[in-house]
Amino acid sequence: MLAKRLSCLCLLVLSGCSLLQGRSEPAEFKNLPNHWGTELDQKKMAKFWLDEFNQPELIKLIDEALLKSPSLRSQASVVELALAQARVDGAGLWPQLSGGLNSSRNKRGNTGGYSISSVYSTSYRFSLDFSWEVDLWQRLSHGVKAAQYDVQMAQADFEAARLSLVANIIKRWFDAIEAQQQLNLSEKTLGNYSNVLQIVERGYNYGLYRALDVRLARSNKLNAVSREQNYRLAKDQAIRSLEVLIGRYPAATLPLSKSLPELVYSIPAGLPADLLNRRPDIMSAKQRFKALDERHIQAKMNRLPAIKLTGSGGTSTRNLTDLVNTDFLVWNFATGLLQPLFQGGRLDALRDQAAIRLKQSEGDYRAVVLQAFQEVETALASDQWLKQQQQALAETANELNEAELLATQDYVSGLTDINTLLQTQRQAFDAQSSLLVAHKNRLQNRVNLYLALGGPINANDVRQEQEDK
Repeated sequence: MLAKRLSCLCLLVLSGCSLLQGRSEPAEFKNLPNHWGTELDQKKMAKFWLDEFNQPELIKLIDEALLKSPSLRSQASVVELALAQARVDGAGLWPQLSGGLNSSRNKRGNTGGYSISSVYSTSYRFSLDFSWEVDLWQRLSHGVKAAQYDVQMAQADFEAARLSLVANIIKRWFDAIEAQQQLNLSEKTLGNYSNVLQIVERGYNYGLYRALDVRLARSNKLNAVSREQNYRLAKDQAIRSLEVLIGRYPAATLPLSKSLPELVYSIPAGLPADLLNRRPDIMSAKQRFKALDERHIQAKMNRLPAIKLTGSGGTSTRNLTDLVNTDFLVWNFATGLLQPLFQGGRLDALRDQAAIRLKQSEGDYRAVVLQAFQEVETALASDQWLKQQQQALAETANELNEAELLATQDYVSGLTDINTLLQTQRQAFDAQSSLLVAHKNRLQNRVNLYLALGGPINANDVRQEQEDK
């Protein structure tokens, strides 16, 4: 009769296990577009995101940063901790065995007649203790799987941190070069303003120009001096920031390239659906969902009975040499079935907490995916607009450079006033300065696009995409 009841109980439990299955994957995104919103120029495709910039010095700095960066080392420690925790959780599947060796010495006093005697006794004990929870319902296995997903999540986070570090180094590198070019431009402009001031002062001495012209030309030069110092400060800050990212002391001694690289390639962006398997942050969010799904299953299984095996054995003797004598061996083995009955709602609360965390992680996953789509679409659209802006500013700078020459000639000839000359000079400088900023912004947007797409594009991706056309 008892056997029948136990078999019925097992059948009920096994049938209930189907209700404890998880989802494994977050809800899929439906109706994804077949292409990105911005059309790409397919004539020239980039193969590697660093090769496109053609900056050998930059590649060396990135290699150095990947070895020395403190932040990257810290993130690598997170992966190591996750691996260690996975080993801890995996150990629960195995039997636990511990051994002990104890000795004790006692004194007991006896009285007889007028004398007192003492009796000393020494005992030795050797023991082995055994315990094992049978993973009958796979409850422990779900915890181990969750820990393994945590490892994959940590590895994805490390890759995301690695890509972010590389992208930040490239952008800070461009910041520093742009600041250097702005400084060169300001020095050149200061030289032009100084030449105009000399012309005005010489003409004033001959009575050709007014004192107002001298004052205006002199203030124009002083403003150029102030701008020059601002760019020196910007360059110094950019280099020190870059050195810290690399893992160096911020001494502002890092040599720079002379100019910003030109962009001549497009990017094989792939399909929107491909992004789900390329972005490390998306993969990290997915692995987090899987880990919490396993823990949710485990929380629901906490209501199932647990079977535990325990045992102990050992010897106890007064002679140390008898510890290995089987005649003194004592052992005990027990099997237990533990079924939670009432815990004040604690198990229900733990199950509800796991369900809420799982629901929250799915929302986080969808938010990360949508943010990734936004970053790619924004970077693709910005790439086109920044290219057009750079071209317009290049033409503007060229026209204003010619206008500055004409204004200088007209002022010397007396055909225009000092205000027109100085205004033309300032406009020419502002246009060239804006062109440098636009050039840098386009480069940094390209870095953002590579990062939004999930990092480096390898040659096989390019070859496959070209074969599919």
